[in-house]
Amino acid sequence: MQEIGLVGLGTMGAALALNIAEKGFRVAVQNRTTSVIGEFVAGAGPLAERITPCPTLGDLAAALSPPRAVILMVPAGEPVDAMIAALRAVLGPEDLIIDAGYANFSDTRRRAAEAEAAGLPFLGMGVCGGEE
Repeated sequence: MQEIGLVGLGTMGAALALNIAEKGFRVAVQNRTTSVIGEFVAGAGPLAERITPCPTLGDLAAALSPPRAVILMVPAGEPVDAMIAALRAVLGPEDLIIDAGYANFSDTRRRAAEAEAAGLPFLGMGVCGGEE
């Protein structure tokens, strides 16, 4: 796999996307506030050539080759559940969703159990950090 999707271009998501691009991967990025996507790509400098801006989740899915892997860097709680449901509507059954947000472990366990019961790949990989 030489490409990955990333949803959520806040402080952590933007830094992660740049880090992934810096390592030579192509990154398809999506954000709820679409103006953030353009600002992010414009500020990516030479790494912008490895970043694919995706205004919608459908665009994100279309930008990646199956089997896809999509990292979520959205606020913990209901936004994660809503994003997983929205992604499942545009991704295939073989596509992996990686929740890299700062989720409560019980939410991660619940999401993993729901995905397993549905036969869908899911990885809970909580990341904690900030700008520095």
